[in-house]
Amino acid sequence: MLEKMMQLQVLINGLEAEKFREFYYGKFFTGDITIVDSGETCTLSFHLGECVSVVKGIPNTGVDIGVSGSKEDWEKFGTHKSLSVATNKGNTNNLTTMGGAIRFRQNFNVVAQLIRVYAGIR
Repeated sequence: MLEKMMQLQVLINGLEAEKFREFYYGKFFTGDITIVDSGETCTLSFHLGECVSVVKGIPNTGVDIGVSGSKEDWEKFGTHKSLSVATNKGNTNNLTTMGGAIRFRQNFNVVAQLIRVYAGIR
């Protein structure tokens, strides 16, 4: 998973940078986004929309915001790529939000675009 996260970092800072920072307001985001896929955990650290580091696991500071899911949950997300649908409790094979609910909602677009790009490379 760490290799995929490194690819994600390259994409978010490269080909996807303008869309991520401008259209999805990533330029305002500073903090950590943790992704859990089938029990494997990685955290991407951002400063003003630039991914500055990727670490395996959860940082010592804990989870800022993030998304977790099983293999089946991520595969289902890949079919529709809607974070709103994927985190709706009424659906089966949901992704689960992590971290503070208010902070997650404030940065919803940033997280949504990041995991859309991740779903494309996983």
